[in-house]
Amino acid sequence: MAAISASRTNLDCHGVTLNKFILVGEGAFRYTYSGTFIGGPRSNQPCVCKCFKPRHRQFEADCKRADVAITAKSIQFAEFWNNFCSYGREITINDGDYLDLGGQEYLVEPFISNYIKYTSNVCPLQNGSTMQQNVMEAFSHFTYHKSGGAMIVCDLQGRFKKKIGKRTARFELTDLAISSRRRSYGPTDMGEKGIENFFHHHVCNEFCNSDNTGRQWARPRAPASWFPYTEGTSMLSSAYNGQLQLTSGTKFQLGLGGILEEGSDDEYDDY
Repeated sequence: MAAISASRTNLDCHGVTLNKFILVGEGAFRYTYSGTFIGGPRSNQPCVCKCFKPRHRQFEADCKRADVAITAKSIQFAEFWNNFCSYGREITINDGDYLDLGGQEYLVEPFISNYIKYTSNVCPLQNGSTMQQNVMEAFSHFTYHKSGGAMIVCDLQGRFKKKIGKRTARFELTDLAISSRRRSYGPTDMGEKGIENFFHHHVCNEFCNSDNTGRQWARPRAPASWFPYTEGTSMLSSAYNGQLQLTSGTKFQLGLGGILEEGSDDEYDDY
């Protein structure tokens, strides 16, 4: 059976009806509104429309570039994963479009109901040793191994969609982050310390080392803890690039040292 495509797109919709009276969610920099697809295979299906808050709109271009790069790289890893994973453990990732709606640009993508967060961008979450949690942690571990230790896909959130009729079960994810050794993926990229912090908490499970090569997946030898446990998405400005390298002894605390929890009103600079 052919592997499921990892890209979950808007399927050539003709347009979107935006409902700014229904606020689906709110992060540090963006509002997420309800919408409905018009035309195409997703016609009349719900979508979400994400826009920057007015006070942060000057950072929109830089964050858009980071979002596009994170999505593309994450989908690439998910395609590899889908080629070997167990049936029904495939991963799809929202790959939305930027649309002009009423003179303002929105990131539009398919709606995900029954939303669960599995990992933050610094650590796995304490959801128990369930199939869903274990698969998500294993996927993050795989991305580190597949990249030769250069990065890790994290901040995994979305839902596990059970099998319905002929449609196989799968994970549907959105709003991911990447932590990389070169810190190439914007303010949610926690660099080398983000990678180490994940592995400090990650315990390999039955879905790790499952790519049929017979080899153990790579992981840091003695990963240290650099961040406290958090379920939110943390952000740091580029001013902290040096402190996110392992050559620096700096440890971070929530609300201090430049780290921003999602929902903070602190200023966002340097990106």
